[in-house]
Amino acid sequence: MSRRKSLVIAAVGTLAVVSLLAGCAPVPLTDVHKILANAQTNLGNLQSVHFHIEADGQYIVGVQPVPTDTPVPTDTPVPTDTPNASQSASAGASASAGASESVAASTSPASTPTATPAPSEVPSASEPATPEPTPVYTAMPVSLKGTTADGDIDFANKTAHVIGGMPGVPGLSGEWIIVDPYYYYRGYGDTTYTESGDSDLQMNPALPSGPLYIVQQMVAMASDPGLSPVLVGTEQEPSGACYHIRVDVNQSALNSKLASLSLIQALGGGKLDLWITQGSFQLERMEFSTGDPSAGTAIGRLVLSNWNNVSPIDQPPSSEVAIPT
Repeated sequence: MSRRKSLVIAAVGTLAVVSLLAGCAPVPLTDVHKILANAQTNLGNLQSVHFHIEADGQYIVGVQPVPTDTPVPTDTPVPTDTPNASQSASAGASASAGASESVAASTSPASTPTATPAPSEVPSASEPATPEPTPVYTAMPVSLKGTTADGDIDFANKTAHVIGGMPGVPGLSGEWIIVDPYYYYRGYGDTTYTESGDSDLQMNPALPSGPLYIVQQMVAMASDPGLSPVLVGTEQEPSGACYHIRVDVNQSALNSKLASLSLIQALGGGKLDLWITQGSFQLERMEFSTGDPSAGTAIGRLVLSNWNNVSPIDQPPSSEVAIPT
């Protein structure tokens, strides 16, 4: 076989391999709604993940006050005038006459009375139903400056390990270890943890109903019929090629997705950016920024990695847990 013929065969073989690999490579999607739908499905199947959060600025949220029992007013008895002698006599005479008439009426065959309901007991078909009161939210500014957190969450085993916090909110910084049904917390500088039941947590990160639910709602919001998500393009991220999707979020869409959070209601709109891996449709990064006058000026960033591959999370050694007194 000649040298030239060997080179031709090798070249043809190389082209065949390249063509085969190209045929196996996923074709990038251009339909932004399909990308978002695939990302939502993957979030619903997420078992464990490593996360990093950072934020800055000031955000205004609406906090619904906890309802308190409203005292029922009691009726104050109204004093009545004491009748004088002449009024008593007249009343007695009237009562005697009325008694005589009652006796006569009771002996008459046609005297059987028909019960007539009191006016207040008669239902009115035209009376409208009482409307439910609209929840009232009090706007509260929350400083996000210095907010950062890192950790692992294992939803399958209901465990989590989080270090970080929000300096702008007192008592919300330190280290948390959650191993159902307990959680362990120690502040910065402390050497021991305090133990409590994880049912005491207002939002348990180890449950799908916790922060993961908010992330799912944010991704779902990008597909809101009233919004117009845009596929910015494909960008290289630490995990590989990612779809970059951007959508301008209005107040109505944001609040409708977070309405189930009974105590907190978001105020104001902003810009939502999502980076979703091209091959596996995993949410790698999410950023939300706002400059809405009703919401302040703030930015938050969430980075997810190590999908479904975090190490087991155990409770701290008993020697590091303070004994409650």
